[in-house]
Parts: sequence; C-alpha cells; structure tokens
Amino acid sequence: MNKLISLILLIPLFSLSQPKIEIISDESDCDSLNKISFVPFLSSMISSNQLEDISHSFLAYGTDIYAQFSNHFELSSRILNIDGNYNSALCDYIDSMGVYPGMNSIDDNLSYFSLNVNYRINKNFSARFGKGKKFIGDGYRSMLLSNNHAPYPFFTLITEFWKVKYYNHFTTFQDIYNFDVFQKKHGAFHYLDYSLNNRLTIGLFEGIVWQAQDENYERGFDVHYLNPIIFYRPVEFSKHSPDNVLMGLNLNYKLNKVNFYGQLLIDDLNINRYENTGDGFFQNKLAFQIGMESQFSINEHNFNFLTEFNQAQPYTYAHKHPMQNYTHMNQALAHPLGANFKESVVMLNHNYQNLGVNLKYTYATYGADSAETHYGQNIFVSDFLASGEGGEFSYGNYNGQGILTHLHTLYAEFNYDFKLAKAFVACAIRNKSHQVNQTYFVLGIKTDFINPFIDF
Repeated sequence: MNKLISLILLIPLFSLSQPKIEIISDESDCDSLNKISFVPFLSSMISSNQLEDISHSFLAYGTDIYAQFSNHFELSSRILNIDGNYNSALCDYIDSMGVYPGMNSIDDNLSYFSLNVNYRINKNFSARFGKGKKFIGDGYRSMLLSNNHAPYPFFTLITEFWKVKYYNHFTTFQDIYNFDVFQKKHGAFHYLDYSLNNRLTIGLFEGIVWQAQDENYERGFDVHYLNPIIFYRPVEFSKHSPDNVLMGLNLNYKLNKVNFYGQLLIDDLNINRYENTGDGFFQNKLAFQIGMESQFSINEHNFNFLTEFNQAQPYTYAHKHPMQNYTHMNQALAHPLGANFKESVVMLNHNYQNLGVNLKYTYATYGADSAETHYGQNIFVSDFLASGEGGEFSYGNYNGQGILTHLHTLYAEFNYDFKLAKAFVACAIRNKSHQVNQTYFVLGIKTDFINPFIDF
C-alpha cells in the first residue's frame, strides 16, 4: 500500500506587533463607543511530497474585529485570505467542488469575510444581521444546520422569554452551476429552544430552501415564508410543494459532567408508501445523530471526551430540482459528507498547565456513485434521478448502496501555549478506499490556525 508522506513546516507566525489591540472608552453615553479590539493573525506552511516533484505552500492572514457600542449594540467580524497550493486531499476537493472547505469560491482568491451585527431591542427581543453561519446542535457535526460551508447573508430575530429561546433565521444562498454561473436561492428557518429543566433541553427545527428564479418567473424572497410563527410545511403544500422543506429535533440532557445529545432530521417521509421499514422508498429521507461529551479529571489532569454517531439515508438533503438542494456554494448546509453515510467520531482533549493534547479520529462508510449511477450520496443531483428501481419510483434503497467507501482520518496534536502563540507538533492521516493513503507530519507555531486537513 502506497503512502503519501509529507513533511510540513509551519513558518513562525507573526502577530503583527501585538496579538490583540484594544481600545476602551469610559464614556457613559449609550451611543458612544465603549470598546473595540483587533486580533490579527498570519500563518504560513510549506510542505514537501516525496511522491511529487513540487512542494506545497499555505498562507493564511487576516484579523478578527470586535466593537461594542453601548449595552444594546455590538458587532464582530473576521477578514481572512488564504493563498498557496495545497496537499492532495484539498486539491482533489477544490478541483471537484470549486471551493475551499468552509470558504468562498476559488475565483474569490479564497477570501473569507464574516460580519455579525447584534442589536438588543429589550430583554425579550434582539436582532442580528450580516454575513456568517449558524450552527444548531451540541456535537462536532450537525445534521440540521452546520458551519462547514461558506458564509452567507442573513437576518435573525431572537425572542427570549421564560425558558424559551426562539430564532427566526432568513438567508440568501448561492448555487454554483458549472463553477462559473451563480444563481441565488433563499432559506428561512425556525428554531425553538425550550429548557424543560436544568438537565433537559428540547429544540424544534424547521427550514425551507427555494430558488429565487426558475424557467417561468422570478420569485425572489417569498413573503409567505416571512411569517415568524407559521409552519412552513402547510404553506409549502398550499403552493403545490415546489420547495425543499426539512423538519428536525435537537435534544440535550446533562447528567453531572456528562452531556448526552442527539438530533433527528426528516427531509421527506411518504407515509402512503411507507408500508414497512424495509421498502427503501427513495422519498423516505431521514438523518440522525447521537452523541456524548464528558469532562473528567485524573490526578489533577483535566480531560474532555466526545464520541458521536451520525447517519443520513440516501438522497437526504437532495431535491427534485437541484437548485433547491440543501447546499450553499457547492457545500452541504448540514453534514459535509452529504447523504448515504454512517460516521463515527471520537475526540479527546487534554490541557495541563501550558501543555495540550488533541486527538481526533473519524470513521465513515458511504456509498459513492459511478459516472452512470446516482445512489444518493451526491446531494447536488436530483433525487428523481435515483438509481435502482426506476428513478422517482425507486424502491429498495439502503444506506451504503453504490460503491462502498471507507474513510479513516486521524489527527494527533501536541502543543505548548506561550500565551501569545502555541508551538505544536502533529500528525494527520487520511485513509480512503480506492485512493493512496495520505500521511502528514506537522511542526509549527500558531495563534489562530486554519486547518488545511479535511476529515470528510
């Protein structure tokens, strides 16, 4: 078995004179500037690959900005650029998807910009707007709405009372066609978070995605979905079900220092054809997560441990019209593997004084497609083109159908915190079926690290 062995040297990171620059005003006027801070960062990597004649370089630079204008108004922003040529796993992903994971398109020179403006109206209501991401869940992944994609424009209204927190989240996404044509689609989300007691929290989720324009007319942002309390499914059904509606559940239970969590997502569920659990009708599209996170100590050494299992049935998150799939900038809005997969994640973190150890292992199995088939892992293709027993009438589908693929990733890091930066040494291994194994050895200094290794 061939292995890709790379030696990666991180050029010492420059903090741009100070890792944090802060200006504070003692003015009591509620309209005056109370605080502003800048956290600049710059990191660079060089890697060599014994199987290739070229070396790989990696440069990331930018700054975090935070400003507070009274107790009611604050903003935060991240500005980031990435340049260079990348390791084989990243190159394969960029070549196939046209984007760097979690960032904008290649045409934007891997620029990243986020802005979050928060205005607290009163103790019960606040509004947020800008360009960014939202993560719903308590685990490493999210099956509802994640942050592994590029930022998008948004407006969020938050209502808080008693034990309830209610989010109305409105967005605009971009769909990429042939990597050079960008088309808009929109999204609207409701999320209600209810703390039943000090231990149990229940979250109810629903979201809808629709294209801004089809072959017949330009819809724009559909005003029917602006209602902050209405259920999206009846509205979408009254419009003859043209859009992509998803519903979900998020649970969290705390027991001492152990946190149990889980998610359930329902994309489509055709009751009329759900005769038994073995029929495998392609429109019965479900995803779920179950996990546990705990904190414990051994001889004054503190550990944080997480383990979780994620699964999505074939064709979940996809739609009859590819423009309305659950994606943004060629990246999944939920799990980065798309659908038709099972995944296990194990993470262990330990910090003692200035020393730290970070371990992460993932194992996934999924059914990949050939050039002539569509078995549900690729959520960018219409689910009405399902392989098997006849496209939109496809039965007999099961998780892992297609080209069964195994994916192992391991990341092990040891670091020392100098407060201004961290010196670290690490090893990253990626083992995927039908591909050459990839092993990276990493040495460097970091303040804010943009991870060049992908675990999906």
